[in-house]
Amino acid sequence: MEIKNIYPTVEKRNLVRQNLLSYCKWSFIFAGIICAVINYFTGGKAWSIVVMWSMWLVWSQLISPDMVEYNRISQTIKFIINSCVLLGLIDVFLAPGWSVKVIVIICFSALILVSVLFFTDFETQRQNMFPMLNFCTLSLVAAIVGLLVEQSDDTYWTFVVMGSLAFLLLLAFIILLRKDFLIEIKKRFSSK
Repeated sequence: MEIKNIYPTVEKRNLVRQNLLSYCKWSFIFAGIICAVINYFTGGKAWSIVVMWSMWLVWSQLISPDMVEYNRISQTIKFIINSCVLLGLIDVFLAPGWSVKVIVIICFSALILVSVLFFTDFETQRQNMFPMLNFCTLSLVAAIVGLLVEQSDDTYWTFVVMGSLAFLLLLAFIILLRKDFLIEIKKRFSSK
């Protein structure tokens, strides 16, 4: 009996891409380790953490993006969250005292951008509702916590704007999607 190989042959282009990704991955890891070692021996502020997160941002957004949930809304939200974490790290490790206001302004601007992306192509983007729903919920919770914790008049208005936008977007989801909203929530949290 002769067995026939029915699997498709691997294209050379895919192998080249895989090898290139592997070399890039090890280069990024090596560069991160080198930065941490140099930062450790030179002392001072922990700039290597900011560098490593920046390399992670480049890796996850450009070189090896997600294969699941790869759409314009998910990728935009992922980029915004990674950028806000980077700004927070810069504030904590390098130049403290400015990031709260900037991060909140970026978040409510991102809420506006993502809602425009969602509602301009509503029928197609309905299936991408969940990342946006998560981002709105996270923004609303962050705004409530920020309003309770932050006492500065300078940043107070940013939390009010972010919380109001997040609440209005959640309300718009419920009104526009109605039954589909509940079905999507049940699908995501189903244990069957």
